[in-house]
Amino acid sequence: MTLFEKLIIDVDPLRTGREFRYLFLARVVSLLGLGFLVVAVPVQVYQVTGSTAHVAAVSTVLGIATFAATFAGGVLADRFDRRTVIALARGTAGVAFAVLAVNAFLPDPQLWVIYAVSVADGIAGGISATALMAVTPSLVPRDKLAAAGALMALTADLGAMIGPALGGVVIAAGGVGSAYVFAAAATAVTTFCITRLPSLPPTGAVEESPLESVVSGFRFAVRNRIVGGVLVAGFVAMLLSGWAVLIPAFADEVLGVGPSVVGLLYTAPAVGAVLGSVTSGWTGSVRWSGRVVFVLMAISAAGLIGAGATGMLVVALLGLAAHGFGDSLSDIVRYATVQMHTPDDYRGRIAAVWSAQVTAGASVGAVAAAAVASVVPMSAALVAYGIAGLVVTAILAAALKSLRRLDEQDHTHLARA
Repeated sequence: MTLFEKLIIDVDPLRTGREFRYLFLARVVSLLGLGFLVVAVPVQVYQVTGSTAHVAAVSTVLGIATFAATFAGGVLADRFDRRTVIALARGTAGVAFAVLAVNAFLPDPQLWVIYAVSVADGIAGGISATALMAVTPSLVPRDKLAAAGALMALTADLGAMIGPALGGVVIAAGGVGSAYVFAAAATAVTTFCITRLPSLPPTGAVEESPLESVVSGFRFAVRNRIVGGVLVAGFVAMLLSGWAVLIPAFADEVLGVGPSVVGLLYTAPAVGAVLGSVTSGWTGSVRWSGRVVFVLMAISAAGLIGAGATGMLVVALLGLAAHGFGDSLSDIVRYATVQMHTPDDYRGRIAAVWSAQVTAGASVGAVAAAAVASVVPMSAALVAYGIAGLVVTAILAAALKSLRRLDEQDHTHLARA
């Protein structure tokens, strides 16, 4: 195998798995549609209210609903046919988007409708995302979980780059109502693709109450030193996503650039993430996955240090791209590790914990970044934030011995977990 073949993203799950192709297509179309909403909802809220506070409030409502629904999704995914759970959730979201479209075309669009749909969208999204993560291991071989994770990560990275850009064009041409129509249509296609999957019931029967199920999921994560360690590492990795809070002031006070360049700064990590995804072929043969996770987390943190070190735009863009590169590959390896070490009857609940740590980590990271900016000059904020990430990563590597010593070729740890 040549070096190029080792590096390039492994597309075997798409080439050999009909069901995974449907799942992949469903996610691609869904993320494109959601990319339209990322632009349309804040634009319409501001058009209706003229208030950035309402824009922030709608985003907060969506985040809270999504966070809460991840746990419901985990319980449902471990009790019922996962195909049905995802299809019902995405179908509900499609109806909600259609309601947004109708509301947008009214002479006097109602703000309460947007808030209500944000709640519905958060619930549907939290449930479907959690169940989707639980489904993937049922559709691909164990040795292709990293490849499947890389392909799924690539869809998210490309969606973050393409969806909002296309959404802006559509809104400029036909208004926010047109964007909502596209999102509803995309969700309908997503729902259809999900219905083409085979029945995917969990392998074990759950006799606990829903609350007990959530608790038992956390208990499994705490007791399993590999899964628990990966989830803790993931939470720390998400803390570094707070860099976005620093960008507007960094661009103005340090780089001296305007809004057009700010857009490039926000895009740079996604470019790095796409590069990480398409060169992730090697992740499927990682032996010391815990050590690799820590190294990639360090690269992600070092990228932020580099971005803020010189006050030069080109260096800042390269540093942010390096951050996205390390973060994307770390996510791929962590995803595969969690999937390989989680029994099927716990996959829904562990997926819920995974989603919850992503949401919570991003929120705490934004607060941490703001705190850093309040105590150091903006010229040093990104550097200080990245250094803090490096220090915490080093502490984790020292503390999480089971993860650091994990050898994927030694299966005796499965009996001990």
